[in-house]
Amino acid sequence: MKTTAMNRTFCTTSGISEQQSENTAFKRTRETLKRYAERWSRRYRLRQSLYEMDTQLIEKDIGVPHGSLSEEAHKPFWRE
Repeated sequence: MKTTAMNRTFCTTSGISEQQSENTAFKRTRETLKRYAERWSRRYRLRQSLYEMDTQLIEKDIGVPHGSLSEEAHKPFWRE
């Protein structure tokens, strides 16, 4: 194929759009991981505080079944 100014422009333009596509995918992945990390951090802090509290007294006060808060406190942070 003979190289022309139009071919060079097309090759350069398609290279830029591929790079933008990769950057967009990278940004989306980074944002998704950031959301998961924030969610997991909140769950970890909540479950740590539940673990340190007197869950039986709190369960009586708010009217939830016995053992439900203790069960929640012992869940790993990645589970809902």
